[in-house]
Amino acid sequence: MTFRTEVWFRSRPPVLLCVAVFVVVIAAGLPVVVPAARYLDDPDPELYLLLLFGGLFAGWLVHNVMLRQVSAPAWGFCDVCPALRSRLVGTAVTCFLLTVCSCALYVPFVLPEQVGGDELSPFQAIVRWAVAVAPGVFAIVGAVLLAFARWSVLAGGVAGKDGTVVLRRPVLEFVRAIAELGRAAEKA
Repeated sequence: MTFRTEVWFRSRPPVLLCVAVFVVVIAAGLPVVVPAARYLDDPDPELYLLLLFGGLFAGWLVHNVMLRQVSAPAWGFCDVCPALRSRLVGTAVTCFLLTVCSCALYVPFVLPEQVGGDELSPFQAIVRWAVAVAPGVFAIVGAVLLAFARWSVLAGGVAGKDGTVVLRRPVLEFVRAIAELGRAAEKA
């Protein structure tokens, strides 16, 4: 073990919550991608994106209410985990910067059509659609990468129902280091 830090292991979300979030993503996300699937009178995709993010936020709130956490004050990590975490955090920060940059493109590409500008060419319509969707895509990818960069996820553990830590997929180097610590404790 080359690195130790406090880790908060979290329980898994309930299956019904995952199914509900999946239904919200399909119901509100599909009309953004496929205009023929729109079931509301408002033709703008921003309303569906608002419904999508509102549903995801509600799912996040329910998950956090039902969450169990277990603290491990000095969890050990091998050399692989800090390097992987730094790469994930760096990529997530890049995604969040691209979110800001793509939001800045909204004004010159999308706003003129909304205030009554000229008719858009097919290329401009594709660029408008990409500019309207890109901030959401970059933000979601950045949030997912930050979620995978948590120490508890890198350790591969979750909080059990009885307050223990359950390792789901430990790194091979970690298993070897734990075995060496166990052998050293038996000899002492």
